Parts: sequence; structure tokens; C-alpha cells
Amino acid sequence: MKELPASSRYLARSGEPVTDADRSELNTRLNDAFSAGAVDDQAFHRHLDTIYSAATLGELVPVVQALPATATHSTPQGIEQNSRPPGEVAPSRAMPPSLIAGMLGAAGVAMVLMIIILVIVL
Repeated sequence: MKELPASSRYLARSGEPVTDADRSELNTRLNDAFSAGAVDDQAFHRHLDTIYSAATLGELVPVVQALPATATHSTPQGIEQNSRPPGEVAPSRAMPPSLIAGMLGAAGVAMVLMIIILVIVL
């Protein structure tokens, strides 16, 4: 049995009533854990009874502690999922032509400005 963090809504708001959405979420998590073999038949029925008999979030703490943790975040959109083994470098991506043209244009402007400054100084 793992300890829930103090920030868990089941501990921080333990006196709040259980909503149908709370019951549905825990029921789904319990079914998934049972299907994956993380919860045995006896515990499954015991937790199911607790989910549907609980009046407050605090009464659900034993069920939540018995279930596998869920991800509380999603992968940011700019991050690519990679299936390469650790240490293998991904091939580099080609620069878009517009970026290359912009960089060449900026370099050209910088060169012209440097020449103008050198002419003025000398």
C-alpha cells in the first residue's frame, strides 16, 4: 500500500461528497487494474463495494492507494515520442528553406553594415 501525497484530493478534500464522476473514474481504474492482474478478485469486489458505498472522498483513500498510479500529465506537443533504444541518436531534421533564406539574408545585411562601418571609421 503506497501513501498518497498530502496534495491528493482524497486527502486534501476528504470531507467532500463523492460525485458520480469520481465513482466512474475509480471504477474504470479498478477495472483496468483488475484486467492487468494488479488487483485480485477478492480485492476487486472489496474495492468496488467501497467505491459505491463511500459518501466522502476520504473514504476512498484505501481504494486509491491500492490502485496503480495514473499519469497526471501528458506529453507536451513539441516533444516527439521515440522508440529508439537509449543512446541511439535520431537523424537530424532538414532546415526549412525559408529559415535558410532568412539566415542568409540576415548575414548579408550584417556584412553590408560591417563594411559601411569600416568605411566610415577608416
